[in-house]
Amino acid sequence: MRTLTSFYICCMALLFALQGRAQTPEQPLEYWLADNAPFWSWTPQNFAQEATDLGFRWMDESKSAVRAAPLARPFFDHPVYECVIRFEDEAPENVMISYYNRGDAQQPLSEADFQALVRGLMSKITATLRVQPRPGNHQSSRSTVRDDSRIWQRNKIQFELSYSFSPPSGGKPFLAEYIRLTAKKFKAGDMPTHANTSVNPYEIKNNITRDLQTGDVWIANIPMVDQGPKGYCAAATSERILRFFGQEVDQHQIAQIANTTSQGGTSSDDLQKALHAVGRQYDFKMSTHIEWEFDDFQKMIERYNRAAQKKNQGGVYLDRSRVIMIGDVYNSLDPTLFKEVRMNRKSDYKKFQDKVKSYINGGCPLSWSVQLGMFEESTPTGAGGHLRMIIGYNSKTNEIIYSDSWGRGHEKKSMPMDQAFTITQSLFSLEPKGLRL
Repeated sequence: MRTLTSFYICCMALLFALQGRAQTPEQPLEYWLADNAPFWSWTPQNFAQEATDLGFRWMDESKSAVRAAPLARPFFDHPVYECVIRFEDEAPENVMISYYNRGDAQQPLSEADFQALVRGLMSKITATLRVQPRPGNHQSSRSTVRDDSRIWQRNKIQFELSYSFSPPSGGKPFLAEYIRLTAKKFKAGDMPTHANTSVNPYEIKNNITRDLQTGDVWIANIPMVDQGPKGYCAAATSERILRFFGQEVDQHQIAQIANTTSQGGTSSDDLQKALHAVGRQYDFKMSTHIEWEFDDFQKMIERYNRAAQKKNQGGVYLDRSRVIMIGDVYNSLDPTLFKEVRMNRKSDYKKFQDKVKSYINGGCPLSWSVQLGMFEESTPTGAGGHLRMIIGYNSKTNEIIYSDSWGRGHEKKSMPMDQAFTITQSLFSLEPKGLRL
């Protein structure tokens, strides 16, 4: 067995040395990532032909990113929870391979299994690339989290294996966070991925797109992320904003920073805490423009009940003696009447409109906390709390333009401004240094 394993590793090293040969179905997927492998020059059309039956789906209509969750074949001899490949100038630019993340995992990894998986991947990657790794950079600013990475530098491609966990503390058990490998094109002088983001406000504004015929004004070129069925809306939205401003991150890394759970994390308070944590980590300014507070919510329900009484409709009773399920309260409201009550607050509505236009005209998307299920939308959304992005507006039709982190088909959607304001719980922004509105 040892002889066969050594023979296999030698063959893989030879494949990386003999770069540029055509990939065949029998070759392991890691051969895609050799310095001069055909993979790095595949167009999206080539990729679709070469990667059939691997489980990949395009994440946007422009085919700038593709995702498989899970990947149908192993990478470096290990099964893959998720693989995301991002394209630039019609060719692959970087590859993210998730070997473990607690959002997608059915069962958590024990400390021993986590360490064994990291050691096994390091050994396999080192033997295949025939390059010794060097230490990477610690990313987390949270004292309760441990993270580390190893970097393998070849002539044209840089590999980085990153992993994170929360050690046992205060009676809490070991918690595996994520293990992921990234491979990207690299050349001397490239800025490391952990460097602080600096923004040229004039370049950012080049993304503002205006359609004179329809009246749409929106921010283009925002990377798409597919959060899947997980409750990772805050992590996925943050990844999109950070990537838009030049940070190389993924939702699993952000979920660890924001302490997001796969089941929840969608209350307005949780979303605000998550975005604050992400902002601190990446030195972004997190601003709250509209904040959900229970006292304001209670007053809003009182106004709703008075309006309902005038129309001989049933009101809503908030039983303060027990836990109030906010989602259930929203679900019990009549949407038409609730919109009427919300729109009576003309100054609040104007603030919402002005804030949207100001940030979109400045080239900065907004994080938008909403209550789904109140109004019919162009794509199925379900019900409950959710974080999405406002990416534009249309003054002619009085609509907002928004985007959800659910992959292809959710890049650019619109909704009447009054409905958007009605379902709004909170409005935030993550702003890098140097951005001027």
